[in-house]
Amino acid sequence: MPRSDGKKIKGMPALDLLIPYVMNRRTESVNFAQIDIDITNLKTYLDNLRDNGQKVGIMDAMIAAFAFLMQKRPEINRFVVNKRLYQRNHICVAFAMLKRTDGAPTETVVKVYIEPGDDLITISKKIRSTIKENEKPTTKNTMDVFIDKLASMPFLPGLGVGLVKLLDKFGLLPRKIIELSPFHSSMFISNLASLRMDHIFHHLYEFGTTSLFVTLGKPVRETMPGITQKKQTITLGVSMDERICIGAIWAQAFYDFRQYIENPEKYFS
Repeated sequence: MPRSDGKKIKGMPALDLLIPYVMNRRTESVNFAQIDIDITNLKTYLDNLRDNGQKVGIMDAMIAAFAFLMQKRPEINRFVVNKRLYQRNHICVAFAMLKRTDGAPTETVVKVYIEPGDDLITISKKIRSTIKENEKPTTKNTMDVFIDKLASMPFLPGLGVGLVKLLDKFGLLPRKIIELSPFHSSMFISNLASLRMDHIFHHLYEFGTTSLFVTLGKPVRETMPGITQKKQTITLGVSMDERICIGAIWAQAFYDFRQYIENPEKYFS
């Protein structure tokens, strides 16, 4: 049965067709990559934008770069469900954020959809607008609504989640649920630098369709011999489902991603 969030890929090579049967879970199909990125030029570029009234953060730029990457290399925007490979028909990024509260901090998860033609500025505005809409403790976003729907089912939560998984497996999960669920996204990103933490290698969720999880570590300043300006680097921890495309495409994608971030004037302007 056709899915609302993706189209089944046909005409696959025999090996690609067999892989999801050999590795039928994301937890056994996950590969990890550590990517060290020079953000010196990006910081200068973002400072110039700020001087001109455009407030854009490093995480905004990272999300924009991945969105551009998925437009160029749609293979990394695929997912596997029920041993079948699908091409996602949109680009959607999920990330966790803290809500403002007087007591212990609370966390929620939000989704941002990237449309064709969006640039760094429009993507940044979408991210900041989404954060602003959801930072109040009383605000219920898509994640909260999704959890409420599961919790309100007239049987045990475990059975409710199991039912959602079963419906998702056979392409019967309603579009509205997929739109609400942050676990059905092109990628999940976590800005650990905001917590003054280094990157980690996060697991991939079996629930949903997310095939890519990225964490951002805190920036590090490095002194370069003979140069007064200090080089700034940031490390990404990347977890990816190896079933969605071959390693050569991932390698090309990571090269392209580094070009976007290290040459912002060329790719973001």
